[in-house]
Amino acid sequence: MSLKRLNSGQTYIIFVVTLRYCLILLNAFRMSKTVPKRRFFLLFSLLLLSWVSASAQSNRNFTVFLDPGHGGKDPGNMHNGYVEKKITLAIALKVGDLLSKQPGIKVHYSRTDDRSVDLYARGPLANKINADVFVSIHCDAHESAAYGAGTFVLGLHRADKNSAVAQRENAVIYNEENYQSKYAKFNSDIIGIGAIQEENLDQSIRLASYVQREMVATAKRRDRKVKQAGFVVLYETIMPSVLVETGFLSNANEGAFLNSSKGQDLVASAMVNAILTYRDEVALNTLGANTPISQTVFSVQLFASEKTIPVSDPRFRGLNPIWYEEKDGLKRYFYGEASSQESGAMLRKKAIEKGFSDAFIVKKTR
Repeated sequence: MSLKRLNSGQTYIIFVVTLRYCLILLNAFRMSKTVPKRRFFLLFSLLLLSWVSASAQSNRNFTVFLDPGHGGKDPGNMHNGYVEKKITLAIALKVGDLLSKQPGIKVHYSRTDDRSVDLYARGPLANKINADVFVSIHCDAHESAAYGAGTFVLGLHRADKNSAVAQRENAVIYNEENYQSKYAKFNSDIIGIGAIQEENLDQSIRLASYVQREMVATAKRRDRKVKQAGFVVLYETIMPSVLVETGFLSNANEGAFLNSSKGQDLVASAMVNAILTYRDEVALNTLGANTPISQTVFSVQLFASEKTIPVSDPRFRGLNPIWYEEKDGLKRYFYGEASSQESGAMLRKKAIEKGFSDAFIVKKTR
């Protein structure tokens, strides 16, 4: 068994943390021949506490949400006889099958067959189950002979070289019913990165870098780098989220690779390796000897201002508790804390009833 495969289970993490405390204990004995009994029991208790804490963490599922791009009446890109919606579904199911065989992994999908799922609905599906990561799978196309894989995180959608990819993926919204009302907050020229995604941007980039690395090393794709663009499907997510363009169907050779069972297996393996690497890194950080046990909470951001406003100010209309966080010269004002997405939605509803129509939920770690 390789070290990478060993890493994929929480057994390795428990071993590392336990070994760390064992070394502390052994060092204490080495430094003094007369270690007091109470010090011994204190260190031994820390060892047991570490083991119990790590074991409890290992029993918590790491939830992965897989989003096969397009589906149903939306075929996605079609070139050289290859259809994007079919390929993305095949890859997603392979990824999910491999992940489901790993201990402590739970997998959910936006679709498992050929059906239409609105772009705006995919993120909330992942939010509802408190997914740890969101991975949207796509195939690219271009009028040139372009080839290779690229991984995207949410960013400003402007008239730059990355926006064309986002525009192609976002164009499907015009085929959806009532798209004018569903996507009223999205401007065709710019999709900003909000506070929710900003909270997770570093983690999204880290996950994307692992995916990109594996797409090159394992799937043997040309490296088109990690980039930012304004994908609607990523906008509503409240966890680290990436969109993977696995290759170009417009390139005959790459299209044949992505349409083949062998190619799909390699791409799936690349994504699984990346997700497991990210999962294990998160777990190791959480289980560090000096890292306190964290808790995920959901708060409501009311607005942002350059001014410092007292929490008792009537502008908060009786909402309590209120606090703010300052970043880049702006103070973001928050209301309440909830332990679940559903409870957070209730807080947001109350804020809207108080007149904060632009209030939205932010996922935080305490």
